[in-house]
Amino acid sequence: MGGLLPVHGFVLAGGKSTRMGEDKALKNFLTMPMIGLAVEKLRGFCAEVGIAGNRDDLGSYAEVVHETRLDVGPAAGIEAGLMAATQPWVLFVPVDVPLVPMQLLRSWVQGVISNGGESRGSYLLAGGEAQPAFCLLRKGSLGGWRSGLDGGERRLMNLLAGVGAVGVAAEGFAADAEMTRVWFWNVNRPEDLAVAEALAVDMASEK
Repeated sequence: MGGLLPVHGFVLAGGKSTRMGEDKALKNFLTMPMIGLAVEKLRGFCAEVGIAGNRDDLGSYAEVVHETRLDVGPAAGIEAGLMAATQPWVLFVPVDVPLVPMQLLRSWVQGVISNGGESRGSYLLAGGEAQPAFCLLRKGSLGGWRSGLDGGERRLMNLLAGVGAVGVAAEGFAADAEMTRVWFWNVNRPEDLAVAEALAVDMASEK
């Protein structure tokens, strides 16, 4: 399965960046805003790319889809993406995990689609820890996702279980399995960003 995959990829960018003290999405990671970096990765293998979050100011990077529920967290962005998707599969990645390689994402998504069968969805595990904001769902999951939200559920893991998504180890798609914990470093605060940038420089120098 070469070229672009039948996937509508969305960057989850609806957070308030409280701990960062300024807008994470537009914060530079080395030389590029994190939103631009995330969109660029998705454009490398997704047929369509968008941004989920009530952020019209990010429209120059990709089409923005709006959340209809407020103060729900990333679950609302996933609902918005499922509603707007034009492809049979819908991928979500958070804006604030800049080290994850595009090839790992592509290999994971392609593997799930190729062996899809009855699969309703997938999310990544790194070092045995769930990374539920990295999730791939069938567009048809919208009804189940919405039902969970209507019932008051907000936790991604419970919502993913409700639509039948299962965890897949990122190590299975990585050339260097030991690096997966590093790749999923989350940037919440300025010091997290400094660490991530230093790691990126170190990884580049080792190639």
